[in-house]
Amino acid sequence: MTDRDDYAALRAALLDQPVSMPPALLPNSASNGTVLLEDLVEAEAVSVHESPLAVESVSGDLLMLSAKDVRLDRPPSRWGTADAPGAVTMRAGDVAVVIGVGAAVRVCVADGVLLGPGIHLVRGNPDTFDPRFLACVLRSAVDAADGFSFDLFQVEVPRIPLAEQRRYGAAFEQLTELESSWRRRRASIEQLVRVGIGVLAGGMLRPGPAE
Repeated sequence: MTDRDDYAALRAALLDQPVSMPPALLPNSASNGTVLLEDLVEAEAVSVHESPLAVESVSGDLLMLSAKDVRLDRPPSRWGTADAPGAVTMRAGDVAVVIGVGAAVRVCVADGVLLGPGIHLVRGNPDTFDPRFLACVLRSAVDAADGFSFDLFQVEVPRIPLAEQRRYGAAFEQLTELESSWRRRRASIEQLVRVGIGVLAGGMLRPGPAE
């Protein structure tokens, strides 16, 4: 395929890309108070886990989620061994948190993947917490830290009933899908612009009539 054909295909694909819409959010006068994450851990409503560096292994037999995978919102890309002392195997609904530079939060969707080093895993009791709600609270803390490290255990979690948490979690999912769709769109735009400038400068294509 020539650059000329590339441009036509990229333009058509960009125009066909759906754009997610943000959720409607309303004023909230209710105040249910908050509880520190460390208190939830003490009450065994939430647990926090980390894996040792030894879990990573090029000859490992289990897929492992790395900190970079969390940042890039991509599937597990490395391998590890569950035999390493302290190794953690993730469950669907766990929340992976990367703190500091390149901080990110992600809800895990599959069982049996190893947790890589450099990730905090927050596991809520499913009878008490909606994982997307927990992820929303933790993402807010990550965003507020603005790339700096912070004490995860001092994060304040709103006291909200589980049914209401699910509504918060659904809105959070809409917002993160909006973020992901615009990232995909931005990547498509950057590629389109690069190819478009090349074919214009090389004389392979000329401007069409104004639309």
